[in-house]
Amino acid sequence: MEQIIHFESRIERFDRKGGEYFMVVPDELAAIFVTGRKPERIRCRINDQVDFQCAIRPRAGAGFYINVATAIRQAGRLVLGQTVKVAVQKDDSVYGRDMPEELTELLSQDDEGNRLFHEILPSKQRGIIHYIASAKSVQVRVDRAVMMVNRLKNGQI
Repeated sequence: MEQIIHFESRIERFDRKGGEYFMVVPDELAAIFVTGRKPERIRCRINDQVDFQCAIRPRAGAGFYINVATAIRQAGRLVLGQTVKVAVQKDDSVYGRDMPEELTELLSQDDEGNRLFHEILPSKQRGIIHYIASAKSVQVRVDRAVMMVNRLKNGQI
């Protein structure tokens, strides 16, 4: 099991239009995970309640941050300016997100879909995985997996 790093941060928001919410990661802690300015995949826990997979990203100019998406803020009842307790550890998953069983099963049965999935950029793989995994019911996850593999085959991704 990877080392878990704890720190406190505050929920902030970028000034630009549609500004994302984020938490600053202290440079000395980011240096444990990040080499240079390349984002690094991690697992994060906020206030001992909300677990999610994400990346420590470089901030324009200097420093690092973790994006805090709407679903995460809602799940943890997090608000702008709130101080939060954060625990992070390296994400050793193959794709930077946990692969839904439905997609794993479909790719094991579809050689062309499997090949195409593994040819796309890791960020696109994570997007597909997130889209499928975000469905609450098994049937919707199956439907989404089939739809996304078909989109790969049709050159739409």
